[in-house]
Amino acid sequence: DETWSFTQVTDQVDAIGAMLVDRYNIKHGDRVGISMRNYPEWIASFAAITSVGAIAVSLNAWWTTEEIDYALGDSGCALLIGDKERIDRAAPVLEKMGIPAIAVRCEGELPKGVDHFHDVLVPGAPLPKVEIAHDDDAMILYTSGTTGFPKGAVSTHRAVLTALQCFSCAAIANGMTQPAKEPSKWPVSFILIVPLFHVTGLVPVMLGSFAGGYK
Repeated sequence: DETWSFTQVTDQVDAIGAMLVDRYNIKHGDRVGISMRNYPEWIASFAAITSVGAIAVSLNAWWTTEEIDYALGDSGCALLIGDKERIDRAAPVLEKMGIPAIAVRCEGELPKGVDHFHDVLVPGAPLPKVEIAHDDDAMILYTSGTTGFPKGAVSTHRAVLTALQCFSCAAIANGMTQPAKEPSKWPVSFILIVPLFHVTGLVPVMLGSFAGGYK
């Protein structure tokens, strides 16, 4: 029952970026974890983290407390942004490691060191200006860990943008091999049925939608 415009999304990205830098002292190269279901705040948080030069660590939303413990320590997260279910699961780990956290779409009392998202976000705050190089690290995605501990796969900004350009080129090439179709009266839209913490949901679908201006 929610509809967000591109302007509303980018305004929230700016405000989250300011919050990360001004309140939580997130610096270039710091790791910030995201652990939640496919909420709009997942998208805005990812964009904000990477826009201030930090590294977005996408945590599997199905992980147990023990698995979250491993990934937060392995990646060296300085902050976690999550929804209630994931914050509750991560609470013992956050306290043990002294990692602050932000709870999205969560009401009521929270564990020590966890802030309500709506309490710490300052709407209208401008995105801090940070110099980001093409080959700076942008994100860490974890493998499934079926044969051992999950492995954190690191991607640079250049790698992510190159992937998006490749997907775009493939779509253009595929379109050129098909007969011309009557234009649709509806704008191009994606229905995302896979997790944002997975590379398919994150890069070709979510970021591809940003690049193409799709709903």
